Amino acid sequence: MRGAPDSYLSGRMGTVFVRVVVRHPSLSWEAIRLAAATAAPDWFRKAPFVPRPEPRYRDWRLMTAYGRPDATPTVREVEEFLRWRRNLRRVD
Repeated sequence: MRGAPDSYLSGRMGTVFVRVVVRHPSLSWEAIRLAAATAAPDWFRKAPFVPRPEPRYRDWRLMTAYGRPDATPTVREVEEFLRWRRNLRRVD
């Protein structure tokens, strides 16, 4: 099964993440941490020099979450996920 073209899907998901960060600046660092944690190896060596996950990994994550590799999470889902990640680190 094949997902959406990489640039199209990355653009849609990037837009969702930007919307979340614009609405909730307090989640900016968590979005950066997520990008760093999931970035493809050597992402900085290939244009467009943006830390994105490898398409196969991204498609697998979307398939397990939504049942389709071309799904796009909603702004609310991304916001909740970033808050969950941030709060998980705060648990002692």
